[in-house]
Amino acid sequence: MTIDEIHPLLVHFPIALLSAGILFDYLALVFRKETLVHAGWWNLVIGLVSAAVTIITGFIADNVVGHMEESPLDIFHTHGSTQLLATTLFLVLFIWRKRLQGALPEQKNAKILYYFLGAVAVGILFYGGDLGAGLAGRI
Repeated sequence: MTIDEIHPLLVHFPIALLSAGILFDYLALVFRKETLVHAGWWNLVIGLVSAAVTIITGFIADNVVGHMEESPLDIFHTHGSTQLLATTLFLVLFIWRKRLQGALPEQKNAKILYYFLGAVAVGILFYGGDLGAGLAGRI
């Protein structure tokens, strides 16, 4: 197995962890359980760590595939750019929560914005994953 073949093995971790983190955040809102807030936080943290590793292996794999050279700024048609955008949104949510010491926003407008950004980030993450599956010939 070569280093560029590792990327497809890792992609599932950030997708599952980051989307589960937002799901836990929504469940914390509905059920008002502190344990769900913590679950969302830790999924976000571990998801971002796994995303960093996956992005690094993605850049290595791109040396073989080369799709980022074609249109890196065509964000919604390039798997790598789409996933970088999604990861950036999750990083914004992480920084926001870090400033709140892992808590979720309390103020109504902040809460709406946080959950909206989370939903958008998950949507972009899934779409980028679909683009990646297309590159791998799985769809």
